[in-house]
Amino acid sequence: MKTEFPDAGHLIKAQHLPSLHLSLEVTRCQFSDMLRLREAHRLKDFHFTVEDETDGLWPVHSWGMACQIDAGSRQ
Repeated sequence: MKTEFPDAGHLIKAQHLPSLHLSLEVTRCQFSDMLRLREAHRLKDFHFTVEDETDGLWPVHSWGMACQIDAGSRQ
């Protein structure tokens, strides 16, 4: 499950901790799968690509996630 588009969000400089804003634009089926995998504690990795800083903002142009699949499960 991966989406790539020019404006997936921004990492924003803040006083103590940076703030991350992501737009997870997914299909209804992908969203349902994400919820099901999260509830089953099977989401293993969530990652995003951050571009170079411009005026205290780091644009995000893609994101993705990986999950654990049980060898014996049928999907």
